[in-house]
Amino acid sequence: MPFHFPLQTVLHYRQSVEHQQELRLRAANQQVARAQHLIEQMDLQRKELLSMEMEELSSGTSAAELQFGLLREASLLRRRREFEQQLTRMQQLRDQQREIFQQARRGREMLESLRDQQLGMYKKDAARREQRSLDDLFLMRREYLRRS
Repeated sequence: MPFHFPLQTVLHYRQSVEHQQELRLRAANQQVARAQHLIEQMDLQRKELLSMEMEELSSGTSAAELQFGLLREASLLRRRREFEQQLTRMQQLRDQQREIFQQARRGREMLESLRDQQLGMYKKDAARREQRSLDDLFLMRREYLRRS
């Protein structure tokens, strides 16, 4: 009789849930990386803007152009703060998703451990049955030889 784990369907379900949670965690990691990249790009834009403003200041510029440059910089800083807030929210969501994934993994590992224990017990019982069968066969043969 082959080994049958009675909770195999539950184990399969837990594996599926773990896989889904892993995919969600990967998506959350990608969102965090994308947000970090956007912030880095904004920092580069701000450096370029400051560099251009320094060049304009050294070559002489009007007050209106200076005011426009300051408005652009303020706008960039405001957008950067908004992206940082979004990044913080995304990181919190990612951390929550990581915890959900880890719980799903622990649930699957617990069932796999139970299955492995039951498989080990099954193998021991099968070995005992086989040994008992061999012992019976030996005793029957010995008895047969003794009678002949």
